[in-house]
Amino acid sequence: MSRRLWAFALLAACSSTPSYDPHPALPPWMTDAKVFVSGHDLEDQYDCRTRICRHNENVDMITYNGAVYLVHRTARSQVLGPNSSLHVYRSTDNGQSFADVATIQAPSDRDLRDPSFYVVGSDLYIKALTRLPVTSTRDSNVDTITVATHSSDGVTWSALENIAPSTWSFWRVKQNAGVYYSAAYEDGDLAVLLFSSTDGKTWTMGPPVYTVATDTPLETELTFMPSGRMLALVRMDGDDQHYLGTIPPLRTKVCWSMPPYTAPFDCSAELTGVRFDGPLSFFWNNRLFVIARKHLLDDSGRKRTALYEITGNLEGGPIDYKEWGEIPSAGDTSYAGYAMLDANRALVSWYSGDLDLDRPWVLAIFDLTDIWRGTIDFTKLQ
Repeated sequence: MSRRLWAFALLAACSSTPSYDPHPALPPWMTDAKVFVSGHDLEDQYDCRTRICRHNENVDMITYNGAVYLVHRTARSQVLGPNSSLHVYRSTDNGQSFADVATIQAPSDRDLRDPSFYVVGSDLYIKALTRLPVTSTRDSNVDTITVATHSSDGVTWSALENIAPSTWSFWRVKQNAGVYYSAAYEDGDLAVLLFSSTDGKTWTMGPPVYTVATDTPLETELTFMPSGRMLALVRMDGDDQHYLGTIPPLRTKVCWSMPPYTAPFDCSAELTGVRFDGPLSFFWNNRLFVIARKHLLDDSGRKRTALYEITGNLEGGPIDYKEWGEIPSAGDTSYAGYAMLDANRALVSWYSGDLDLDRPWVLAIFDLTDIWRGTIDFTKLQ
């Protein structure tokens, strides 16, 4: 999503690019990690519609037709603008190497960001968001349009098509029992609603997930439990004092719904002490994990990307969370993707600013960022 640049533009200052060869310490459950797409040494690259630029972010991954696909946004910074594009990569060797197979350019008058994959029939889809290149309070007045493109081979992609009403931002599309679902948040971060589709193309607005505008609800990750019960984890930025994540409380709203998901969600519970920015959820051996941005709760406003596990009663709550640790990350970071390599290992990808500089987030959104890849060994999460 676009950041609240209106509040922090005067803080931005880009430094010269240092030589960069990161060899970070890894948590015991991560067997490797390395930079996959570097934003370093690209200070003089200004064409972000056809080439890789200095700020790379918003990652997703999927396994499709026996290959692993990865997508991310590239631009000069987090600032909304048409000088941006999505790059699609394919790996046929379990993520050991990737080929850049497609570039999807932003519309000529809009920004393009927040891609995520889903599959409809035999086609691979990418959902993304286009926004007007304006600076505004809490993403208001950006006229968000959720769009989609599809491909039968991962290389040739259709033109971007609108799939949702204007001003509504889909997060991640999930499929359950033959129906597609996505939580969407309204421009201005006023409310989150559930959308559904039987064909992945035509979407219908459904019930409210969370509508307390003063909590500024936005990116909402959906997870389906074995019973069919739906869990929605709602990022809540709160007021301007708490938006930067430098002071408590940090909160993530916990909302539940039962099939057929037509009634308003039960949002009577929340996780305290954690705010899941850019959340990605997935199961392994009936254990539910989340990768999200971590706020260090200090005056610097620094961030990390961390692995969490949702614990407790996964069929309606109460639930809690456990942090398993941080992956190599600093500055502007998170918005991860994953693809299972085998029964016990997952390939994960995320983005991060320069680890050595470790800039505050309000500066790092204007600075260079890299796309990382690593491997999680779930057997070591004991």
